[in-house]
Amino acid sequence: MENYVVRKLNVTYIERNCKSILHKIDNPRLPFNWGANPYRGCLHSCIYCFARYTHSYLELDPEHEFETMIIVKKNAAKILRKELANPKWKNELVNLGSVCDPYHPIERKYKITREMLLEFQRYKTPLTVATKSNLVTQDKDILAEMSQDSHVDVVISISSINDQIRKKVEPRASSTQKRLEAISELRASGINVGVLLMPIIPFLNDSENEIEELFKAVSETGANYVIPGILYLTGTTKNRFFEFIEKHCPDLVEKYKLFYKRRSPPKNYREKINLLFRQYRGKYNLDKFSPGQWKSKKDTQSVLDYYVEKK
Repeated sequence: MENYVVRKLNVTYIERNCKSILHKIDNPRLPFNWGANPYRGCLHSCIYCFARYTHSYLELDPEHEFETMIIVKKNAAKILRKELANPKWKNELVNLGSVCDPYHPIERKYKITREMLLEFQRYKTPLTVATKSNLVTQDKDILAEMSQDSHVDVVISISSINDQIRKKVEPRASSTQKRLEAISELRASGINVGVLLMPIIPFLNDSENEIEELFKAVSETGANYVIPGILYLTGTTKNRFFEFIEKHCPDLVEKYKLFYKRRSPPKNYREKINLLFRQYRGKYNLDKFSPGQWKSKKDTQSVLDYYVEKK
């Protein structure tokens, strides 16, 4: 167990051995059936994070320890090799970073994500790597090689073109500019890159001008596609988000109470934003998403709109 101070945040890294690394994802509207996570917990401290509840499985406080108590799965690559070598494994598409970002700053030391990539490469596993960190570029050599003989894409999440807003809602994630630069660097290496343009947060980053500006910036990186999404709130996430609004935007509290009686904003708002998403995906040529043969039964458009139309 090691302690570090990260941007005035006292973080404890706990090394553990895992018994399994691949986990089943049962959602017919997502393009993958499997996920894997080299770490548990996340330093980004995003106010909208939906994964906080997973820390309760470890008897840790999801609201206050999700970003301060990080589990490091030291044997993840070794276990992954066994699972991929299992004759029962059907070589399905895997989402690396399905719950927690695989590119924590501590990845520079542990290199667990890199070790896992080498195993996915060994078994020619179709892969999606999801992250908010520009640190993913350190593995562009492996990802570029993997792209030659299996389906691989990197999906980088960006919430706002306005980095002042980004700093408030994702205080310890890479800057928007660094993420855009990472996309350009990965594309220059021949790697397929998508962008999770999310979450669009009502009253904060949802103006038509800002949304289009972000689409335009993403298109200039050479990204292949965008999957946008609107903020949804449940459980611990909702409590934490409202604490943030009460502290930083008290004039918006009543509006959010009306907007989030359920986990998503009203239908007419979702339809309005979804119309902009579809319009700009076409205008900026950011709709080149293909789930591949591993999920050919799934409708591409439903995947592109999945995060928008959640009720």
